Amino acid sequence: MNARRGVYPGSFDPPTIAHLAIAEAAVDAAALDHLDLAISRAPLGKNTADQGPLETRVAALERLTVSREWLRVVVTDHRLITDIAAGYDAVVMGADKWAQVRDADWYDSPEARDTALARLPRVLVAPRPGFDVVGAEVLELPDDYGHVSSTVARAGSHHLIAPEARRRLIVDGNNVIGSRPDGWWRDREGAARRLVASLQELARRNGDRISVVFDGKPQAELPEGVHDGVLVAYATRAGRDAADDRIVTEVERDRDPASLIVVTSDRALTERVRSLGAIVERAGALLAQLP
Repeated sequence: MNARRGVYPGSFDPPTIAHLAIAEAAVDAAALDHLDLAISRAPLGKNTADQGPLETRVAALERLTVSREWLRVVVTDHRLITDIAAGYDAVVMGADKWAQVRDADWYDSPEARDTALARLPRVLVAPRPGFDVVGAEVLELPDDYGHVSSTVARAGSHHLIAPEARRRLIVDGNNVIGSRPDGWWRDREGAARRLVASLQELARRNGDRISVVFDGKPQAELPEGVHDGVLVAYATRAGRDAADDRIVTEVERDRDPASLIVVTSDRALTERVRSLGAIVERAGALLAQLP
């Protein structure tokens, strides 16, 4: 017997508790064996410049799949849902997206719209306030989820982000700063403050829990402590690898080091924290995510 497969297209920026609830409801309603969360590289109606990096969004979704064997992640070049859904047994979307799919303005003609709709598999729609669902099955969801959106989550309601999608980062501050030749050596303290400001923006957007560790003495303008959602820390001694030692100590103290991501391109530090169970992400990968 062939496995039943569904697809749930979206930008997932970031993935929310509503996305998960919709996915689970769709799997139950259509008796699906697998559901693919599909991200388009160039989605219709979205300004990609306003979205988080594709790699970051895919990584967040993949963290959701670890405890859900039925959930998968795919990246597609297709833009129309009718094309993304080809070959699947069911397609899942919100009521707002379903209204868009049925809007003839997105097609060359009403006839082209009707032809495209006829190609769709079983359509499962999550209700949203202000939208009537016509010509599709409505998923049963708690009313509260109709008001959950990625936009609201990005605006600061981080409790709406799917818990597994949020990261815990420890950033090797001086290593990250030194990975980009932007003249940081002319104003080291200013470079540290700019990095913290960028990390604050990342934390506001994704709900990530971020710590950054710097070498040297604490700045008067940036003392050790939490600054707008980012924990700033400094090496506890002078000399070589001082910040590395502070990072290693924090990883050793953590109750769940396997859930920590240490951001560094330093080979020795990478080996030390990996031996403790932490994940390592290179500095360039983080820089690509920062504003």
